[in-house]
Amino acid sequence: MIAALGAVALLGLDPAPAAARNFGSYGQLFPVEEPDILETILSRLRAAEASGGLARMEEDFQGRARAYIERPSGGVALPPVEEYRAFRFDPSIVVDRDLADHRGVVFAQAGARVNPLDYSAFSKRIVVIDGDEPAQVAFALSEGNELDTLIVMAKGAPLELGRKHGRRFWVDQQGVILARFGVERLPTVITRQDPNFLIEEIPLEAGR
Repeated sequence: MIAALGAVALLGLDPAPAAARNFGSYGQLFPVEEPDILETILSRLRAAEASGGLARMEEDFQGRARAYIERPSGGVALPPVEEYRAFRFDPSIVVDRDLADHRGVVFAQAGARVNPLDYSAFSKRIVVIDGDEPAQVAFALSEGNELDTLIVMAKGAPLELGRKHGRRFWVDQQGVILARFGVERLPTVITRQDPNFLIEEIPLEAGR
């Protein structure tokens, strides 16, 4: 205790307790309050509803959703085929780990080359077209029916074509099929011919 008081004195500090003082009020004081975030959102929604803004937002959202469904974004424009070309595509992959079924039985070991066609029954012909080109649409429809042919568009309006022709049209929105099979020109026909796929670029003027 003596050592502590000595240190205080050495620093020139008064060891006596400081007396509390009331310095009064300077300016108006307000309580600290935070707005209720939920109530803020609700009040804005009520204001938007009263002004008609909410209804306009809903109509705009529905309109954009309908437009997207009618014509999905992300379509790819590819040039038409000028000369017949055919090549084969091998879908085989090399697995980087053991693959097992639901019972834990390993059917492919790491490093093995696996062909998905060995495990798939898919046999439909895939016709890839530009859905905005009537000649390509007509060609795709002539290639087969719903049971044996899948019509995939690089771009186009699937619902409009479906209503017009009574047939389902698919859109390769992310360009997955184009990239996977190396499709560069349209129309292109993809046919399963084990153990590979046959890729044919078809010039419409000359026929197949």
